[in-house]
Amino acid sequence: MFSEKEINTGRQIEFDYLKGLFTPMILLIHSFQMMEGTLVPAYKTTYILATMTGSAIFLFVLGLGSTYSRRTTSQLVRDGLKLFLYQLIWNVLALGLPMVIGQGVRGLFGLETMWAVVWQRMPMMIEYINIFFIAGVSYLLLALLRQLKTPIWMYFALALLLMIVNPYLYMNGKTTGNAVADYVLTMFAGGRPAVSLCFLAHIPYTLFGVGFGKVLRRTTNKAGLYGVLAVPAVIVVAAYAWHAFSVNDGLDALYAYSGEGYVYPGTLRALANCSCVLLMSGLFYALRNQIAAIKPLHAAMVHLSRKTTPYYAVHPFWYGLIVSLVCFAPRSAAFCLWMTPVAWALCYIAIRLWERFRACNR
Repeated sequence: MFSEKEINTGRQIEFDYLKGLFTPMILLIHSFQMMEGTLVPAYKTTYILATMTGSAIFLFVLGLGSTYSRRTTSQLVRDGLKLFLYQLIWNVLALGLPMVIGQGVRGLFGLETMWAVVWQRMPMMIEYINIFFIAGVSYLLLALLRQLKTPIWMYFALALLLMIVNPYLYMNGKTTGNAVADYVLTMFAGGRPAVSLCFLAHIPYTLFGVGFGKVLRRTTNKAGLYGVLAVPAVIVVAAYAWHAFSVNDGLDALYAYSGEGYVYPGTLRALANCSCVLLMSGLFYALRNQIAAIKPLHAAMVHLSRKTTPYYAVHPFWYGLIVSLVCFAPRSAAFCLWMTPVAWALCYIAIRLWERFRACNR
């Protein structure tokens, strides 16, 4: 099943399809979250299923992609530092600015404004920590591990070790008694409202992705590899599902439990997330020919995969603008559902215009 030489070095289409699925799911979930949509049972069920992968897909593929990338160690460092800057710029342009624009438009038309809400939310928006910060730190860590010539098995070992110890390291509800120390630690271990995703919780997915990518490059039988991995993966997911249903009574409790586990996963949840990523990757690999035969579907999924970062970067602007235009009033589930394709289309237009602008300036 494995070769001493790296033979499987081409584009791995199953991960294109995986990321292609990730993007619309994020758009849907963020529509409800940012517009405070009514949490109907259908949405809660979708959220529970989607958060079994979610950002784990993005960071797993980030790690896997680093093994296929030609970027040098120094380029990884530069990319990591750039992402820190992008996080701050994104906070201002995609989170803060749309609130100001929306209220400004309402004021121009003589409608009621809620500037107090804007200024109340603005500090958290400016110091927001999300996927860009986590990806930046991940690149720096991967550069260090590459420089140390870390063996393949060590990536899996580090990922598993962090999955085990992370529940004891999260800052959620904890304090050191020192405000400065708490602020710095929460950037990596969560515990502040401004920290949307916890770095410690997500770095195992990146490390696991690197290890799997290195294994994938040497496999001579991808179908066989996915088949072998499917057995333990199904067992882990089944164990997590049994545990989740046994400790939660009803959909509401399971929804809250899934949300907490998504941000601060325990060991079993983190393993289940990785297992879901592997199972979905294997499924997309098995269906690759059927998907490729449906050309519009194939083209759409590849497009969404290759533009995951732009879509992720742009979509909060449109949701934030809509929220501000409706003066921060909670919306119905139907409204959030309809706004998802609207925001999707607006993102597509913005991305295409940006690409044309860059092409004209080359």
